[in-house]
Amino acid sequence: MRYFGTNVERQTNIGGISLAMLVHVWGAPNKSATFKTGKQTQKKVTYVRGSFQLEFIFNNPTDLDHINLTHKG
Repeated sequence: MRYFGTNVERQTNIGGISLAMLVHVWGAPNKSATFKTGKQTQKKVTYVRGSFQLEFIFNNPTDLDHINLTHKG
């Protein structure tokens, strides 16, 4: 499942989540990687919660693009 949030009041939705806030609340991620999507370099930080993974995809440390929810494999 992929969640992009909403375009309405994005800052009160996922747009309000920064990388620093995520690390402050949840601690260090289980995995972290950078990758290119076209000309954009993005950072993926992954947290394992039970049998699922939450992958937070950032365009930069204060711009969360989307969140993926995947089954831990």
